[in-house]
Amino acid sequence: MNDSDVLSKLEDLADRLGVKIRYENLAKGPFRSSGGYCRLDKDHLILIDKNDSKKRKIKLLATSLGRFDLEAIFVPPALRRIIYSSHW
Repeated sequence: MNDSDVLSKLEDLADRLGVKIRYENLAKGPFRSSGGYCRLDKDHLILIDKNDSKKRKIKLLATSLGRFDLEAIFVPPALRRIIYSSHW
C-alpha cells in the first residue's frame, strides 16, 4: 500500500467508527496545535494540519485510531499493523 492508500483507508476507518476528521491550517489562529485526537462534547474528533505531509497525517490518524477498540470491526491486517506500530 502506498501512502495515499493508507491515508484513505484510515479515513474510511475513522468514518466507520464515527470519528470526525478536520483538516485545517493549525498554524493560524489564537491556539496553536500539532493536531491529534480530542473530544468536543460527545463527538470524537481528529484535528490534522492540512499542510502536514502524508506521512505525518498517517501517523496522527493511526495513533488516534489506536485509542479505539477495533476488535469488533474488520481492519485489514496491514492497516492494523500500521495502527499498532510505534515505528510508523
